[in-house]
Amino acid sequence: MDAFYFFVILGSAAVFLILHFDKQQRRKVNKILHQTSDVEPLLLMQSLGQKLDRLNNALNKTAAPVNIEQQLHKFTGDYKSGRISITTYNKHLSELLRTVEVH
Repeated sequence: MDAFYFFVILGSAAVFLILHFDKQQRRKVNKILHQTSDVEPLLLMQSLGQKLDRLNNALNKTAAPVNIEQQLHKFTGDYKSGRISITTYNKHLSELLRTVEVH
């Protein structure tokens, strides 16, 4: 009977340690998530950079309409000032890129 109580106490201690470790890990993850909640998605930022490079190259190589260049500056200014979100900015750049590549 002494062995039974020994294993009950040992099992209880193991469960306590596991739960304590789990609580610490959840705290760390929540802290990291809170710190990175305002960080822009990396892949979306890379996509924006590639689209801007392609747009600038296309605008330099071809005689694209002036309004496209004005729209690009408007959208870029709106994004930098925070008036539009990154997903909206990405959508506008995609539309401009399609327009430029068609011409």
